[in-house]
Amino acid sequence: MRSNLVDRWPTYTALLLTLIACQTVLAADPVALRIESFGVAPAHAPSAVVQIKNLRDVPYRGVLRVTVPAVWQLSPTEQEVDLAPGQTKRVPFVVKRGTIAQENVYPLEASATGGGVTVTRRQNVVTASAPYFKPEIDGKIDDWKDAIPVTFITGGKKTVVHTFWNRRQFSILVAVEEERWIAHGTEPNCDAVQIAISPQDTRTGTSAEEEATRFEFLLVATGGGTQGRGEGTQGKCFKLAEPGMALGVGSKLRELESLAFDDAVVAVSRVGGVTYYECGIPFKLMRDRIRPSEGREFHLSVLIHDPDGTGLRDWGAAAGMWPSQRNRLAWSLWPGAVWGEKPPFDNKLQWGLCSSKY
Repeated sequence: MRSNLVDRWPTYTALLLTLIACQTVLAADPVALRIESFGVAPAHAPSAVVQIKNLRDVPYRGVLRVTVPAVWQLSPTEQEVDLAPGQTKRVPFVVKRGTIAQENVYPLEASATGGGVTVTRRQNVVTASAPYFKPEIDGKIDDWKDAIPVTFITGGKKTVVHTFWNRRQFSILVAVEEERWIAHGTEPNCDAVQIAISPQDTRTGTSAEEEATRFEFLLVATGGGTQGRGEGTQGKCFKLAEPGMALGVGSKLRELESLAFDDAVVAVSRVGGVTYYECGIPFKLMRDRIRPSEGREFHLSVLIHDPDGTGLRDWGAAAGMWPSQRNRLAWSLWPGAVWGEKPPFDNKLQWGLCSSKY
């Protein structure tokens, strides 16, 4: 008997390891959830869109629910969902009644119940939209008060993104809280803001031979900038990518001066511990891909480079993208940047154009 047990021990061991592996797979969440940003303020009946992905190699059937603040009304409150193995769906829930928070932060919860397992995702959702207005790009931020602030915190430091649009120009102001400000060309590594804009129905490829679908810009301070508002502000914009460019081009270090985009208007200023990057990008560059009109939806994402402070700040991380949505080909390399061990998240995050903040 003992001999038989010894002889069969490898078989028993293999069976035990298989059972442990199966239990590990079954213990993992069957789906991943993420709630997209609102396209307009909650008072204007936006959709709370939930992305749900089947993480297993078998079909998934369940019920998806969204919980909103007590005074809101949602329609429907739950929906059945069927997913093939590995499939992702976007499921909308209409906000029939909502309120506007001045700080633009809305705590929501999505849950999916299927196969006896409930997966829950709590998330602070924002309204990611640009009201109609043309600010002066001059280093003064007083005329940005009616923009919708999108705020996220990395390493205890705040980043606030504001956007406006009109028929001729897309405008962006990024306020970066940081201890020390490094202008371009003064040290080997510098502070900067990297922006990616792309049409709504596009994706980022996964091979260097595929074509980019984004317009990508880099904003830097030059000449040391200024410690006050308005006077002596200096900045520069570089165009790192545009649709049709091979994705592999962005993986190579290119000399920045050859990528200077002088059609953009840039001002960079410093007030206390906050650096303000202000830029106006002409819509004529993007008109064939993103036409400026109220209700237009597109993708916008932002990376903050703070090499001697928090390191890389990624709006994709703050917006709740999944680890599987990291994509090295989604962003261009450039001399002077410091990247982390993991690639940044994809740049396909929802944004919109609206008539006003309210």
